[in-house]
Amino acid sequence: MWRADSRFKVAQLNVLTSVAAMAVTLRDIAKKLDISHVTVSLVLNDRRDVTISDETRARVIDMAQKMGYRPNHAARALAKGRTQMIALWMASPSKLYYGKVFETLYGLIRNAGYETVFCLADYADSSRKPYDWPVDGIVAVDTYELVGKFELPKGIPVVTLGSHAESRSDSVTVDIYGGATKATQHLVEIGCKRIAHVTTQRPLAERTGRSAAYKAIVKGAGLKSEVILCEPGGPLKVRESICAYVEKHGLPDGMFCYSDDFAFATMRAIADLGYRVGKDCAVIGFDNVFEAQISIPTLSSVAQPLEDMCRVGMHFLLNRIREPHLERQVSNIQMSLVTRDSTIRE
Repeated sequence: MWRADSRFKVAQLNVLTSVAAMAVTLRDIAKKLDISHVTVSLVLNDRRDVTISDETRARVIDMAQKMGYRPNHAARALAKGRTQMIALWMASPSKLYYGKVFETLYGLIRNAGYETVFCLADYADSSRKPYDWPVDGIVAVDTYELVGKFELPKGIPVVTLGSHAESRSDSVTVDIYGGATKATQHLVEIGCKRIAHVTTQRPLAERTGRSAAYKAIVKGAGLKSEVILCEPGGPLKVRESICAYVEKHGLPDGMFCYSDDFAFATMRAIADLGYRVGKDCAVIGFDNVFEAQISIPTLSSVAQPLEDMCRVGMHFLLNRIREPHLERQVSNIQMSLVTRDSTIRE
């Protein structure tokens, strides 16, 4: 005797069979265009590491749309024994620097034929881990404090990018201490006598990072260390913290800021209090985001070698995916100083 649920299952099976029969394949598209299915595959996977003319790419994409092609990621993963997914574990892309890091890594991952899974590095809640999803590799950006809290997943390659190397994985480090040294030394060289460091509370990072370099330089110059700790909460909190500090302690004549975000908020606070950036207080940031070139005044900053860091990191990760037993890969990249109007003394 037929039951309703049995009829439904048969109907559902017929629909799935019909869809499978009508599914457009790469070979179908290639036959229509009279080109190889390999070329079609490279175009539809947005592979930019191979030479294919823009005209051919446009023809393939147009035909795929007309024929209703839909990529079957599950089948692709089963066939290759991989998910073709790479996890990005990092701070929020809403921050200027991390937004550019995300954009750069996303492009590199896509060009390598992978898709991206994003996992927020939340220091308040470290329970979410990038390997909670099935991925072929993990790029961990400035997550050294979190990486140390868990065992790295077996069989999933990890590359860490940022100021600290993770000894259990491939890593690309940038010389934060060296960059902060250049920034603070620049303020000393232009004649600042009261240099403050505008920062946030990051104990591990600051033992060998910005704060450590700042303190070493001001001490060597015979100046007094002056640290302005800003409450968490973004640029508005930084602005409030600077205003409160200056009203209580007066205005330093130089400020080295933890990041460009901090520096922009600091410059706004200085203007709010009726002072001029450059003339009354020189301000220097860290990261050299694009906005540093168009702010008023333009912002002096330490340039993070962002593109190089991401490129080398992805190279390491892809090497590790292809050859799991490679020797550990390590690279260290230097930073540079870019001076602009915010540190020009009148």
